[in-house]
Amino acid sequence: MVKINEDLKKISSDNSFIKVMALSNKYKNDNPLKKVISLSIGDVTLPIPEKVVDIMMDSLNRQKSIDTFKGYGDSSGYAFLKDVILKNEYNQMNFSLDEIYISNGTKMDCINILELFSKDVKVLISDIAYPIYLNGSLVLNSNIYIHELKEEDNFIPQVPNEHYDVIFLCNPNNPIGNAYNYDDLTKWVNYAKREKAVIIYDNVYEDFINTNIPHCIYEIDGAKDVAIEFRSFSKSLSFSGIRCSYYILPKEIYPNVNKLWKERTINRFNGVNYITQVGASAFYLEDVQKIVKKNINYYLENAKILRECFLKCDFKVWGGENSPYIWLKIKEDINSWELFDLYLNKLNVIVTPGIIFGAAGDKYFRVSALGKREDILCAVERIMKYYEKNN
Repeated sequence: MVKINEDLKKISSDNSFIKVMALSNKYKNDNPLKKVISLSIGDVTLPIPEKVVDIMMDSLNRQKSIDTFKGYGDSSGYAFLKDVILKNEYNQMNFSLDEIYISNGTKMDCINILELFSKDVKVLISDIAYPIYLNGSLVLNSNIYIHELKEEDNFIPQVPNEHYDVIFLCNPNNPIGNAYNYDDLTKWVNYAKREKAVIIYDNVYEDFINTNIPHCIYEIDGAKDVAIEFRSFSKSLSFSGIRCSYYILPKEIYPNVNKLWKERTINRFNGVNYITQVGASAFYLEDVQKIVKKNINYYLENAKILRECFLKCDFKVWGGENSPYIWLKIKEDINSWELFDLYLNKLNVIVTPGIIFGAAGDKYFRVSALGKREDILCAVERIMKYYEKNN
């Protein structure tokens, strides 16, 4: 029998989004008359702007003509999309087209990028963190080291004394929903420069930033030498089902790094389809940007409603101001799966157990503001009534 990759067995389904979905679906099937509301959703609920859809449909129709048909494109992305991203997101930062890669989701990108490094590098991942960092690194048989995010540090990752080669940072953070300021990021950039390390910078929720904090790690002096930044259109343009992302691989990180990575990409990826890239480029049209900002504000207002609800119920609360996620400390003497069961069975509300994001999260849970307003308001009413009755 052919041997399988034993590292796949390191991924556990005991504490996962799959388990949340399975338990939630079972409850819904057993209780078909009850209205169950999900505050666990990490997906958007507002649709793609109509103008973007129209532009994509037009590009699809052009595929019917021999004169406008598009087949294989550049595996690293079309120049028209790269150019508009660089002009709108990284203006005056002097990146070239060779330093940006268009892809089909940051979930894959931030793990695939580990192929750039030797297998013996030391990879530092937070406990608490988005699970794909750990699970994806396990499958690649990386040398993983864990550092715990602590409540007394406001869940901001602290720079270690030890040497690590690759560091995962997510800002604004999923699941905690907080965001790092200039001083926080400067410390990490300085550490990476000192240790000759590389930061994997997951910046998917950048569009939710509305306070005076960095929108981009390259705002920090020296970050080009040490950081690879990842972004996505999933939340901002409602492309979660379409799939389009991008990342910056600065030439300063390693000699000929873009030549090496381009060769790798050509052999591993045929590129994001033309129609999707046309739609992503429409993101920067003025009238589309107005809709995007309106949608982001809608989610942030949801987050404000949820934050105020939980604060009134005397919870310790993090996030929800520069992010659609809110992190909460469990008040009862129970773990996060028991809290999940309590909310599902007593309130018919689905939340995400904190242990999904690491062992340090087991006394916490995450809620999402990416749902519909009417569902958010209904969930808030149930939560308020429950704690008024049980306090």
